[in-house]
Amino acid sequence: MTTPDLGGMLAVARRAVRAAAALCMQVAAAGPHRLEKIGREPVTLADYGSQALILGLLAESFPDHGVLAEEGSAHLLAEGGVSGVAAVAAFVADATGVECSAEDLVGRIDHRGGRGTPLWAVDPIDGTKGFLRGDQFAVAVGLIDGGRPIAGVLGCPRLTIAGIEGVLVWGGPGLGAFVEPIAVGDPTPIAVSTVDEARRARVLGSVETDHGDPEVIRRAVARAGLGGGWVRIDSQAKYAAVAAGLAEAYLRPRNRADWRERVWDHAAGAAIVTGAGGRVTDLDGLDLDFSTGGTLENNRGVLATNGLVHGMVLGVVG
Repeated sequence: MTTPDLGGMLAVARRAVRAAAALCMQVAAAGPHRLEKIGREPVTLADYGSQALILGLLAESFPDHGVLAEEGSAHLLAEGGVSGVAAVAAFVADATGVECSAEDLVGRIDHRGGRGTPLWAVDPIDGTKGFLRGDQFAVAVGLIDGGRPIAGVLGCPRLTIAGIEGVLVWGGPGLGAFVEPIAVGDPTPIAVSTVDEARRARVLGSVETDHGDPEVIRRAVARAGLGGGWVRIDSQAKYAAVAAGLAEAYLRPRNRADWRERVWDHAAGAAIVTGAGGRVTDLDGLDLDFSTGGTLENNRGVLATNGLVHGMVLGVVG
C-alpha cells in the first residue's frame, strides 16, 4: 500500500461522504430535480453534486489514485442544460465554501485519476429511487486494492443505528467497523449479530425488483426456515444494517443471466460487513472479485451475512 496510509485515506473518505450526504439532503429539501437516464433509471442533481464534491476532494488529496464512479457529465449537460449545471455548481460551492464554475464542475464529475492502485469506487447516491421517495439511500465510497475492498464509508442520512438517526458507517477487513453521527460525533464500534438459528434470522432484500427477484428471496427464506422476517429497503444501507447487527442476511439474486453487479454498488458495503465480522460472497460461495473493471464479471449475485447463517442461505439459493 502506498502512502498516505489507510487511516489517512479513510479520513478523507469520511470527510467527503459526510459533506456529500449533507449536499444531498440540501438538494432534497430544495426539490430533487429528477432527470431520466438510459433505461429510465432516475438521476438527480444531487447525484451529480455529490459525485463532484467527492471526486474533487479525491483528486485534490490523491490525484494518482484510480476512480470508478457511476455518473458522467455528458448526461447532465444534455438533459440538465445550462440551468442544471449552474444549479449543481451552486450546491457544490455552498457545500465547499469555494466558487465552482461549470468547467470546474465537469472536471470534478469526470475525474477518473490514474491507472494505478488503490482504486476508489464511488456511488454518489446509491438508491436514487429511495432518495426520491424520502426513503433510504446511501452515499458510498469504497477503496479497492488487489481486487478486494479494503475499506468503505457509507453515509446514510435516513438510517438509524444504535439510537443515532442519520449515520456514517465505515470500516474494513482488519480495521473493524464503526458508526458515528453523520453530522458530527465520535465513532462507536459495531459488529454483526450473533444469531445462528434459522428461525431468528432476519433477511434484507432490495426494494427494486430489477435489483433482486423477490420471489427468489421468498423461496430462499421459506426453504431455509428463516423466521426472523424479511424487509425490503433501498441502497447499501442494507450492508450497514447487517454490519450493525440489525439483520443477519442481505440477499441479492441475479435476475438475468447476462446481468453483472456494478462495483460501486457493493465495494463500500462489502468492506464494512467484513470489518464488522460478517461474510460477503456471491451465490456460489465465491469471494467477490473486484479486479474486472466496473462490473463483477466473475460473480453471480451477492450474499452478505453475519457469517453464522451464511451456509444455510447459500444452501437454498443455488
